[in-house]
Amino acid sequence: MKRPVRRRVFWTLGASLVLLMAVAIWALTSWNAASGDPGSRVMDQLTPTVSSLPGYGTAALPWVNQIPQSLMAPYAIRDEPFQESCDGIAGTQGWSQVVVQAGFKWTKGLSALVSYMEPRLKKLGWSIVAHSRASNPPSQNWVKTLSNGSRANVSVSQGFGAHSSHWQLDAIAKPVGTPASGC
Repeated sequence: MKRPVRRRVFWTLGASLVLLMAVAIWALTSWNAASGDPGSRVMDQLTPTVSSLPGYGTAALPWVNQIPQSLMAPYAIRDEPFQESCDGIAGTQGWSQVVVQAGFKWTKGLSALVSYMEPRLKKLGWSIVAHSRASNPPSQNWVKTLSNGSRANVSVSQGFGAHSSHWQLDAIAKPVGTPASGC
């Protein structure tokens, strides 16, 4: 092979190798960093918790894209994980939690709400957490092991004081990948 042809072949092979390595590095880093919940697999396991609430499937509990400005307005929202660093210090960057949240009206007490929610959450695979004493504000928790092996938590609590008719549900799970630290 002549020297100019050989040089061109080596340059082409070298450039191809560099390009292949760049694509491989990009694919490996972006696959892991693309989402704190790839395919929304965790979110899909948290979302049905809202079906355990009074008013679900009616205008009394609408799905929204952002939390209403009026804290008393009913809503249900899915909060996909996002990159954050809670304290702004280098090295604490990571994914926020996967969250489903709902604000709703309930005029009865905690025990009546738990009686309403418990059979519905149990059908979805959630287990109630026993409380040894009363909490302030009144609240109840459930736990579930998700398909990826992580544990998720659902809590329901009364907002704005003991006589408030506003309640909040929070279904929370760790993100897939590195969670934010320093929070």
